[in-house]
Amino acid sequence: TPTPPPSAPRGEESAVITRSRHRRHVQLASEALERFEYLSTQGYMGLDMAAEELRLACTELGRVTGAVDVEEVLDVLFADFCIGK
Repeated sequence: TPTPPPSAPRGEESAVITRSRHRRHVQLASEALERFEYLSTQGYMGLDMAAEELRLACTELGRVTGAVDVEEVLDVLFADFCIGK
């Protein structure tokens, strides 16, 4: 069995991400989750910002998995195709 890298939890293997685009999105999601973890401990005022970081992490992971947000599709339609003008 392969040896997990030092950053992987003991007893677990880490995934290898071969596409640079996927690596970038996973890294951005990881950074957003780190900010979320910090902000979620900062009391009531930090909760809104923590929630936004969680949303950003989900968006980045969705870009890897192919999840599509309806709001993003509508934004592209209105911006690129001038629907409703």
